[in-house]
Amino acid sequence: MPAPWAGKIAVLVTSLDALAYPAVAIARLYRERADAENVYDELKNQWGWAGYTTQKLAPCRLMANLIALLYNWWHLYARLYDGEHHREAITSRPALLNGVGRLIAHRGQRTVKVSLQHEKSGLIAQAITAVSNTLQRFNAIAERWTIEQRWTLLLTHIFRRWLGGKWLGELPPQAALFLSG
Repeated sequence: MPAPWAGKIAVLVTSLDALAYPAVAIARLYRERADAENVYDELKNQWGWAGYTTQKLAPCRLMANLIALLYNWWHLYARLYDGEHHREAITSRPALLNGVGRLIAHRGQRTVKVSLQHEKSGLIAQAITAVSNTLQRFNAIAERWTIEQRWTLLLTHIFRRWLGGKWLGELPPQAALFLSG
């Protein structure tokens, strides 16, 4: 039987001056460093950044850039439904991509019906519905805006937790309605 404290203790050994760097600050810095390193680990092991190599530099750069771009887009999508947590691809991709979709056209209206294959299909359906509703609200508000204004609104909405009520750029007054909800 494992000890009740197993997995709950972390030991940090450092040569830094305790007066200049309090233990709380050092622990925070190491957590932030681990978060930054986790991105590279995820890119290499879950997105295939380390899997495509060749003697020619141009194709390697192209693939590395494509993987980084898809990684960024995926995390923006995942943050649309859960802005509080980082979702790694190893769990979020199978959950959000294992569905069969079909387009239904009836009376001039097109609808996409998705049958989810995941064991937590109820929660996933709620997440996808939340993303869809957010994008529909966004489209209703921003249909006459410039591309730059649309991206500013979308990214401000996605990163609202870190922005603390600030906006990433200049937005029309209608944006306040979208960002308040």
